Amino acid sequence: MEETIELRELLAIVLKRKWIIIALTLLCLVLGTVYSIYMVTPMYQSSTTLMVNGAKGLSTSDIAASFDLGSINLSQKLVVTYSEIVKSRIVLEQVISQLELPYTYENLLNMTTAQQVGATEILKISVKNESPERASEIANKISSVFIKEVMRILKVNNVEIIDVAIPMVEPINVRTAMNMAISIVLGLMLGVFLAFVLEYLDHTIKTEVDVEKHLGLTVLGVIPDYAKEMKG
Repeated sequence: MEETIELRELLAIVLKRKWIIIALTLLCLVLGTVYSIYMVTPMYQSSTTLMVNGAKGLSTSDIAASFDLGSINLSQKLVVTYSEIVKSRIVLEQVISQLELPYTYENLLNMTTAQQVGATEILKISVKNESPERASEIANKISSVFIKEVMRILKVNNVEIIDVAIPMVEPINVRTAMNMAISIVLGLMLGVFLAFVLEYLDHTIKTEVDVEKHLGLTVLGVIPDYAKEMKG
């Protein structure tokens, strides 16, 4: 019985302050929507994929040595090495120069990711930018410059482009529906929290139940509010 009474009291507090809860929820929803639509700069990402063949372009002795470890295993290891070359200054600074980009090496490095796809011989190069066309242009230029540098530095031709980057019109950092849902939940939580805080700080006695609960006195009689009853 005690638990049922406590739950009813909690529900009564929530219903008593329901307009505060509703107002805070709506306020958070509006703020979350405005933030998602007007304050978040949309970022677009384009990716190109490359295939690394560990045996291609190697001498006969190198090929024989590679089979000791397995040519696929060698290619997978090369992908990890090549992902670091993609992000090197010798590659990215050429891209900046050739495309006349208004970025420093560090800026372009922060936009670029190069990683192995699973446990495969595939290298994925991705670029984030405020323009979907510019993102794809940079990604494709990075892949072409990277392939030339691999041929120049390592004297091998073991990288081939699988997919070129294309402009992606869907931003990767704008999630309006999700942000709205989070805003609603946050507003409800803040509203309920504020309702209980206000109730906790309210020490006034309003009903005979409050008299019995807080003062421990038995109510012998109640003076009716005729003015309130007449209005009702």
